[in-house]
Amino acid sequence: RGQPCQHFASMARNGWASNEGWEEKNWDAVTKQEQKKQELLVKASQNSDRIRQMVREVDQTRSMAGDTLTTLDQQTEQIKRMHGEYDKVEANLNFADRTVRGMESMWGSVKNWMTKSSAGRERPPSTGAAESAKLDRASAARQAASGSRAGSDVRGASSRSVEEKTYGEDWKGKLSKMEDQQDRDLDDLSRMVTDLKGMGKDMSYTLDAQTKSLDHLGDRTDVLGSRLKTSERKIGKMIGR
Repeated sequence: RGQPCQHFASMARNGWASNEGWEEKNWDAVTKQEQKKQELLVKASQNSDRIRQMVREVDQTRSMAGDTLTTLDQQTEQIKRMHGEYDKVEANLNFADRTVRGMESMWGSVKNWMTKSSAGRERPPSTGAAESAKLDRASAARQAASGSRAGSDVRGASSRSVEEKTYGEDWKGKLSKMEDQQDRDLDDLSRMVTDLKGMGKDMSYTLDAQTKSLDHLGDRTDVLGSRLKTSERKIGKMIGR
């Protein structure tokens, strides 16, 4: 009898030891699995933070680009005013030239009379008006392109509007929610970058138009300066200097 009892006792102890070992291994596997889940959630959260930071930075850059375009528009208006002032200087010089020409000789008076008789004819637009029209066309083309981009942004935003999605409270639900938010943030980031690209083209287009207008303004400055010196020289001869 003693031997069978000892045999059964030994089998029981070995079974319990085996169960304890299995439970320990199973618990370690569950713990590792939970750690991996938490690591996934932490990484997803970090990625979300980085994406949101990029969205904020690009949005700030876009705001700065908008301020730059506003400044360029102000510069355009200033250039137009400068051309207008040059038109006034040209008109004054034309009047002075006619006056001096009429005082110099009889033929000068006749020429003034003949040019005055044709003054009623339709005149071409002044240089300042022509330059202003060019700058206005450049600004209108830029605004049309900007309006087209704004329309595409609205269509893109409306196409993204979906029904409110519900998420589970487990780790899969949390992960799915963060991934969906990342997708939305990346969509916003993509539109902002596209908008920035368009604003860069707007700046280039406006600067090109301003550069051409400023070059013309420089040419006008040289011409008006030369005419002013000629008028001063003629007047100096008339008064005996």
